[in-house]
Amino acid sequence: MHRLAEAFKDRVDFIYLNIDRPETLEARQRFDIVARTQYVLIDDQGSTIQKWFGPLDEESIKAAIDEFLASS
Repeated sequence: MHRLAEAFKDRVDFIYLNIDRPETLEARQRFDIVARTQYVLIDDQGSTIQKWFGPLDEESIKAAIDEFLASS
């Protein structure tokens, strides 16, 4: 994920939430984050564009971000 954050650093904000930290509860509930290996692409209005579960597949996430940015 850090490689993607670096690749998109001027266009996308990456936020890392630790599900074991109580202060992240509100954000986790808002975006229905329930697992450690869960990733959510959210637009600037707070709408969920896409979710991924399980081990990180950087190419799929990169493609989704590229597609979203191209359509915005």
